[in-house]
Amino acid sequence: MPGAIPHIIAGCSMFLVGRYYFRTYFDDDYKYKKRFLLAAVCLLFTFIPDFVLITYYTTHILPFDTMWPYHTLVHLLLIPIALVFLFTLKFFVNFKRNPIWIMGMWAILLHVAMDFIIPDTSIWI
Repeated sequence: MPGAIPHIIAGCSMFLVGRYYFRTYFDDDYKYKKRFLLAAVCLLFTFIPDFVLITYYTTHILPFDTMWPYHTLVHLLLIPIALVFLFTLKFFVNFKRNPIWIMGMWAILLHVAMDFIIPDTSIWI
């Protein structure tokens, strides 16, 4: 599981990909507001699966060995939730902020994939 810096890089990358892929969505009068919302969603959603570890590192409320199974459980629950929500957004629902939510779901999936593939080094890297 990578640290905070790779997650920030992943969130910023998702913002850039979303901004390029959905560029026609950002061509109206509210483009700066929409870009800010996309950046906020991509960065926030890339940290959602780690809220258990963020809680641990900021408060030390419980021992790490107690928090780790909950962290894994959150990851395993978020995979199907994000996939179902992404599939629903893409094929069944059409509302005006659809591209922003689609990129948010991809940010969650990228986060979980990063956690399973990249080995643990430290809290930051």
